[in-house]
Amino acid sequence: MPQSLKYLRVRPRKIIQGSPCVTEMVAMLNCWGISAPDDPKCAETAKALATCMKNLPKKSKKTSSINYHLARLGKLL
Repeated sequence: MPQSLKYLRVRPRKIIQGSPCVTEMVAMLNCWGISAPDDPKCAETAKALATCMKNLPKKSKKTSSINYHLARLGKLL
Protein backbone atom coordinates (compact mmCIF):
# COMPACT_ATOMS: atom_id res chain seq x y z
CA MET A 1 0.00 0.00 0.00
CA PRO A 2 1.57 3.35 -0.97
CA GLN A 3 1.99 5.96 1.68
CA SER A 4 -0.68 8.66 1.37
CA LEU A 5 0.45 12.15 0.58
CA LYS A 6 -0.66 14.94 2.85
CA TYR A 7 -0.69 17.62 0.15
CA LEU A 8 -0.50 17.48 -3.60
CA ARG A 9 0.72 20.64 -5.33
CA VAL A 10 1.99 21.57 -8.75
CA ARG A 11 4.31 24.52 -9.02
CA PRO A 12 3.62 26.81 -11.98
CA ARG A 13 6.30 27.33 -14.57
CA LYS A 14 8.19 30.56 -14.24
CA ILE A 15 8.45 32.19 -17.62
CA ILE A 16 11.10 34.86 -17.83
CA GLN A 17 10.11 37.57 -20.25
CA GLY A 18 12.18 40.52 -21.26
CA SER A 19 10.76 43.97 -20.87
CA PRO A 20 9.76 45.61 -24.14
CA CYS A 21 10.98 49.02 -22.92
CA VAL A 22 14.57 48.03 -22.14
CA THR A 23 16.07 50.03 -25.01
CA GLU A 24 14.30 53.22 -23.91
CA MET A 25 15.38 52.65 -20.31
CA VAL A 26 19.02 52.14 -21.32
CA ALA A 27 18.94 55.26 -23.50
CA MET A 28 17.57 57.33 -20.63
CA LEU A 29 20.11 55.97 -18.12
CA ASN A 30 22.95 56.64 -20.57
CA CYS A 31 21.71 60.18 -21.03
CA TRP A 32 21.57 60.65 -17.28
CA GLY A 33 25.08 59.22 -16.96
CA ILE A 34 26.49 61.65 -19.49
CA SER A 35 24.63 64.71 -18.22
CA ALA A 36 22.45 65.71 -15.28
CA PRO A 37 19.02 64.03 -14.89
CA ASP A 38 17.23 67.38 -15.21
CA ASP A 39 19.04 68.26 -18.45
CA PRO A 40 16.61 69.17 -21.30
CA LYS A 41 18.51 66.80 -23.62
CA CYS A 42 17.24 63.86 -21.57
CA ALA A 43 13.60 64.99 -21.71
CA GLU A 44 13.07 63.34 -25.10
CA THR A 45 14.39 59.96 -23.93
CA ALA A 46 12.31 60.21 -20.74
CA LYS A 47 9.23 60.97 -22.84
CA ALA A 48 9.96 57.97 -25.09
CA LEU A 49 10.21 55.72 -22.02
CA ALA A 50 6.96 57.10 -20.59
CA THR A 51 5.05 56.45 -23.83
CA CYS A 52 6.50 52.93 -24.06
CA MET A 53 5.47 52.15 -20.49
CA LYS A 54 2.01 53.61 -21.08
CA ASN A 55 1.44 51.47 -24.18
CA LEU A 56 2.37 48.14 -22.57
CA PRO A 57 -0.23 45.41 -23.06
CA LYS A 58 -2.22 44.51 -19.98
CA LYS A 59 -1.30 41.18 -18.44
CA SER A 60 -4.17 38.92 -17.61
CA LYS A 61 -3.63 36.63 -14.69
CA LYS A 62 -4.46 33.10 -15.76
CA THR A 63 -5.10 30.84 -12.84
CA SER A 64 -4.75 27.13 -13.18
CA SER A 65 -7.28 24.85 -11.55
CA ILE A 66 -4.87 21.90 -11.24
CA ASN A 67 -4.14 22.53 -7.55
CA TYR A 68 -7.86 22.71 -6.79
CA HIS A 69 -8.46 19.36 -8.44
CA LEU A 70 -5.43 17.78 -6.77
CA ALA A 71 -6.68 18.91 -3.36
CA ARG A 72 -10.16 17.61 -4.11
CA LEU A 73 -8.93 14.24 -5.37
CA GLY A 74 -6.29 13.99 -2.65
CA LYS A 75 -9.04 13.32 -0.14
CA LEU A 76 -9.91 10.14 -2.01
CA LEU A 77 -6.37 8.74 -1.87
